[in-house]
Amino acid sequence: MKITVPLNPDQYSVALSILHGIADVADSPNLKHWRGQYGSRLMLKSGLQSIAQVSTGISKTQYRYWQWELWPDHIARNEYALAWEEFQALFNILAADHDPVYSLDHAMDMGKMSYLEIARDFIGVNKQDLFPWTAHAKKGDIWQKGIEKGSIYVGGKDSPRQFVIYDKRLQLIAKGQHCPYPSLVRVEVRLRHPGILARDLDQLEDPFQSLHIASFSKARALSKEKQWQSFIQNASNNGASMAFSQLSKHYRKIYRERLTECTAKWWN
Repeated sequence: MKITVPLNPDQYSVALSILHGIADVADSPNLKHWRGQYGSRLMLKSGLQSIAQVSTGISKTQYRYWQWELWPDHIARNEYALAWEEFQALFNILAADHDPVYSLDHAMDMGKMSYLEIARDFIGVNKQDLFPWTAHAKKGDIWQKGIEKGSIYVGGKDSPRQFVIYDKRLQLIAKGQHCPYPSLVRVEVRLRHPGILARDLDQLEDPFQSLHIASFSKARALSKEKQWQSFIQNASNNGASMAFSQLSKHYRKIYRERLTECTAKWWN
């Protein structure tokens, strides 16, 4: 998740000095620093795992900001606890010396959520039988390598709300981590600029309500109608958003009703 706090010009100048200064004196392989024309960022990382990142920058409209990007699942793990505590303490000291705006406490109290990922994991799900769709998404994609299907996207990469369904087990194995389950599917929602303060995060409505997940096998068996079967195959190859976009308004309504009958038992 990303939490953003606005800065005035003086605070922005100090923010750049802070990140550059830490990078110049820090003696830790876990800290990675980048300097750019319009900002700077400092990341806390352990191996392949990102834990936290602090960045500052300025937009084309002269909006200056200080941003915390956090990976809560990683922060909560014991092996990263010490590194995270030291990283947070460093900015607490800087906040006390300069301005409270640079502390995580200030961001959690006054900052706005600018990006948020929420995930739900499911064990024993057949990933090849997943048919995710929404009533309004106009974009989507299926990542594919050869004949092997990978992540399914519902919504575009710049959409306010995008759903991603992928094989979490394969991801863990690729990172050298153990997965105790023979099948582990993650359903993830990515919210861009949800418009809430970090302190009001517990008031966020369930973002999964608009996502439907049907079963391809149920959908194929529902009707042998040629146009229906063509729609199902199109969705299997290119995603539901593409398949729906090629239907008339009349058939979109009918097929949504049919798909509702084919909802996977494990979903919602």
